[in-house]
Amino acid sequence: MKVVNASFFYNEKLETECEFLEQQYTITGWAEALQKKGIDVIVVNRFFRNSSFEENKVQYHFFKDKFGARLRAWQVPLQYFKLIRGLNADVIHLHHLTLSLQTFILRLLLSKKTAIIVQHHGGKSPNKFKRILHNLLINSADGFFFTSSDQGDEWFLKKMRKKIFPVMEGATFFDYANRNNKPAARIEKTQAREKTGIKGSPVFLWVGRLDENKDPLTVLDGFELIRSKYPETSLYMIYSEDKMLTEVHRRIENSTFLKRKVHLLGMIPHDKIEYFYTSADYFILGSHYEGSGYALSEALRCGCVPVVTGIPSFRTMTNNGKLGSLWVPGDKNSLAEAIINVMEKPLENEAKACMIFFDNTLSFDSIASVATRHYQQVMDSRKVKKSQKPSAVSHA
Repeated sequence: MKVVNASFFYNEKLETECEFLEQQYTITGWAEALQKKGIDVIVVNRFFRNSSFEENKVQYHFFKDKFGARLRAWQVPLQYFKLIRGLNADVIHLHHLTLSLQTFILRLLLSKKTAIIVQHHGGKSPNKFKRILHNLLINSADGFFFTSSDQGDEWFLKKMRKKIFPVMEGATFFDYANRNNKPAARIEKTQAREKTGIKGSPVFLWVGRLDENKDPLTVLDGFELIRSKYPETSLYMIYSEDKMLTEVHRRIENSTFLKRKVHLLGMIPHDKIEYFYTSADYFILGSHYEGSGYALSEALRCGCVPVVTGIPSFRTMTNNGKLGSLWVPGDKNSLAEAIINVMEKPLENEAKACMIFFDNTLSFDSIASVATRHYQQVMDSRKVKKSQKPSAVSHA
């Protein structure tokens, strides 16, 4: 089986292909995991210059065209498509679900045997009118990858939902530079806390942007509600984007409890963040919408028990809420109740269950296994369609 992983966008601030691979490490990890399972994987991406090389048995092709780093909805990179067609793949794994026109035109250019799967990476579905046009064009694909099938229901008309395949968006390398080494033993909590200085019983950790979607104010409101029941608790907040930092500061300063118990850490380098997940007992987030949830995936990898909103992707990633506790987005009382509920479960057992679930369901190896089955299914479907096509009959 030959799979071509193709993407349309890149960060114009990047200076090298290696920087691209490190920034898009989920694509790299996905490709390498597939390669280990015997899949011939080629990664192609639009870029500011042409280049090709092989790393860890995965081929990489970077292609320069006349368009900018961020392809517009009406721009069609025909030369890039010719490169993809020339690779003669069994499956084209496309990213960027919003680019329906490009998917449709690529389908016209490809061999009949080649299947297309388009992966969702967050963002909300178009409005009703745009959705009809979007569905008409994107239906040229053979399948769609979503973290949760429920997310796909928001995007497609009913007849297209049979093409939805649930698969996790990606996993994590805490230290990308050392990804080729055998996985190290998981860090012990005592060792982690010596490095981070985190204290409290229990300790909650937030990792996410300070914005309306992540909803830090509701998290602070709900956290304050447990002050009398868990007076020794603490909350540490890691964030890279601080759109709501002023509001968060104001909310903390207006509460004696929050001023003592909430610690704003700002940005932590990714190769150090594993120690913070391991130092904490529980992972808390107030997302109203997510494509998947990389921070949640990292937390589960470290045995940091989730207390997250019950949105579709988080339900899938917590084994339908069996791991940790789910709560209603925007509802501080629901959060407080979820915290109390999860505290009634033995922490050590919950932490182990999270790590096992990650290894079996959310790791790159697990994702590659699921994706391979889906690839084979769409390949088989195309073969059936081809065999059912009426043969031409000549008339004398």
